[in-house]
Amino acid sequence: FGLDRCRLIRYMEAVEQGYDTRNSYHNRSHAASVLHATHALLSLGCISRAVAVGGAVDEKLAIMAALLAAAVHDYDHPGFNNDFLVRTSHPRAVRYNDRHVNEHHSIAAAFKLLRTPEFDFLETLPIAEYRRMRSLVVDMVLGTDVAEGSRILKALAEATGADDTQATSPGAAPAGGEADALIAAGFEPTRPEGASLLLQVAVKCADFSHIALDLDLHLRWVRKVEEEFFQQGDREKELGHNQVSFLMDRNKPGASFTQVGFFDFAVLPLFRAMVGAAPGASPMLAMVVANYERWRDLKREADASAEAAAD
Repeated sequence: FGLDRCRLIRYMEAVEQGYDTRNSYHNRSHAASVLHATHALLSLGCISRAVAVGGAVDEKLAIMAALLAAAVHDYDHPGFNNDFLVRTSHPRAVRYNDRHVNEHHSIAAAFKLLRTPEFDFLETLPIAEYRRMRSLVVDMVLGTDVAEGSRILKALAEATGADDTQATSPGAAPAGGEADALIAAGFEPTRPEGASLLLQVAVKCADFSHIALDLDLHLRWVRKVEEEFFQQGDREKELGHNQVSFLMDRNKPGASFTQVGFFDFAVLPLFRAMVGAAPGASPMLAMVVANYERWRDLKREADASAEAAAD
């Protein structure tokens, strides 16, 4: 694409600075983690080749769009969720009409930054390719809104003709010629809308990618999520809210106590749908399932202890 590498570096450094280090979870470390996972899914998971093989989108353009979306998806995040911003009539909620507030802001702020001459590494990109790339980025970042999970799963099921609740058995990582076979067995979008949908699923899974890390690292991220939730709950108490949001009252059980349900209703359906469409991503699902089993074991132990104490 003839990108200006110096401007690209300056832009990415500015994006990094735009993540608030005071946020326990939505900070630059999270952005780097999502960027890394997105790269892994595009390359090792064969997703970039899958979206290109049907001719729906140029592979290199899809890669650039997905990596940019991953880098900016929580840019300038305030550390509060969309519901909080809407309930407090935050200026961002007013600006974006209460819809995908954080996601809309991150996209708009990131592209506003990109328009600065010293950061505009896409200046030489042909206008048609720029518009296509921007459209993909917008779709992917909006798709990271937790509220979009059901819609994306339903759309992917309709596009692939699959059962959106179907489990896919984890497999081994693809190597060499196996990649082509995995693409052939998965979803090959022939229209731009299908390619965008598969990329949305990839970045959405990458947004949850700590769930596929070794257990110790995964637990560290869960604690970060829990602390950021508690910080929002503290703020809700300061504002006099009648009821603190679910999982955000630090005087009650937090996110670490609800992981089994979170996996059951949000995580596993999403990752299984992704692997159903892109079988090359099976190793990530295998790690997710392994951590799910550990959480189920912990829950069974806790339940048994509670029953023993009750007796």
